[in-house]
Amino acid sequence: MLKSAVLLALVGGMAAFGCGFVHDEHLIGPYYLSAVDTPDQMCVSYALGNGNELGLIHETVFAVGWNDRYIVAKQHPENDRRVTNYYYLEMALDSTLLKPSVDPNWQHKSVTGPLTEAVFLARKAELGLPDFTRVIGSLQ
Repeated sequence: MLKSAVLLALVGGMAAFGCGFVHDEHLIGPYYLSAVDTPDQMCVSYALGNGNELGLIHETVFAVGWNDRYIVAKQHPENDRRVTNYYYLEMALDSTLLKPSVDPNWQHKSVTGPLTEAVFLARKAELGLPDFTRVIGSLQ
């Protein structure tokens, strides 16, 4: 069943509104792997508890993993499959009270990235980041 919601995408002050998600998969706690209208909009989002979700790692996310402290994601920016970015999200730094400033380049404080694969692998070793355990092959 699709849940009625608004996915708030805060990159560049843009918001995408929809009457339901084409993909809304629970990861851990308030975090979801979501796409509003088409699968290539796949992002990691935070459920605000009122039917709305805040987009944290934007499209197109095609692989994720998580543990009790971090969520990791691989992303093709704007579905450009020639480029792969890596992100990690530290859940303890998240809060629904954090709001973007008027700066259009604002990024949620819990998210680190985009990173190259080499930098990501170094951080993975340093921080004990989880492996990618969920891959969406059609977006890879």
